[in-house]
Amino acid sequence: MRFARILVPLDGSALAEAVMPAACSLAKRLGATLLLLHVLEQQPPAAVHGEPHLGDADEALAYLERQADDLRRHGIAVESHVHERRVDDVALAVDMHAHEFGADLIAMCAHGRTNLRTRLIGSIAERILRGGSVPLLLRTVRRSDVPDFDLRRLLVPIDFGHDVDTALAAARTLAPPYGAAVTLLAAPERPAPTTSRLLPGTSALMRAYDIDALRDRLGELAGRLRAEVRDVDEIVAADEPTQAILAAADALPADLIVLVTDAHGGLSSWYDPSTGQQLLKRAELTLLLIREL
Repeated sequence: MRFARILVPLDGSALAEAVMPAACSLAKRLGATLLLLHVLEQQPPAAVHGEPHLGDADEALAYLERQADDLRRHGIAVESHVHERRVDDVALAVDMHAHEFGADLIAMCAHGRTNLRTRLIGSIAERILRGGSVPLLLRTVRRSDVPDFDLRRLLVPIDFGHDVDTALAAARTLAPPYGAAVTLLAAPERPAPTTSRLLPGTSALMRAYDIDALRDRLGELAGRLRAEVRDVDEIVAADEPTQAILAAADALPADLIVLVTDAHGGLSSWYDPSTGQQLLKRAELTLLLIREL
């Protein structure tokens, strides 16, 4: 896995720019090029987050170039692109440009506004995950003056029923350049309906067996990862996956959470359907969503 070209969609607002510290940090550490993109809309709003909306191609390009000039002064390679043909579907345009420009990653913010979250997360992210294979970096924000991004600890939830290798590949790519630690997390799946009807003592024994088996399997993965990442630890949680992820993200705390999505573009069945939305409600989280191979 490599992140050599990072696409950053910007709408001209300070809230959208709040993803830039994370994107710039990755670009510096990984030697990546940032691809700044603005998509002109068919019927653009007059303002976005209380700021004038970029509705003109020349204005948009000038804005992107101001951003690019500042980044170049910090030694970051940058390209600027404006999708000049006005579109109704911004999500489709972002997805198209990601593939056209050979982007390895799309970085954007999940804003703390209900309508915008629905528009960006429910539309662009879902479209990208379902229609393509480009990983998505999402940073949750409530305000524009976000702190710099420093990757000290990755939280990598492991679902043994899905693509474990993709999750480990992300850790191998991101942890060494930062000298970051990696925490692997496993938690037992919810019992099937037939299992839940067993006697309480039987259910408890089966759950204990599941946790012991998870501990062995997770320890094996951690051993493999330590060949390339110096600091790896493991958490086997008794809670169900959603609660385990949220608790670990707070306790560590995690600077980046890697979530592998299933082949249909949603979170794997190991997660509760609301896990993604619960994480998006947490301020100042950075999530890496990767579609399983």
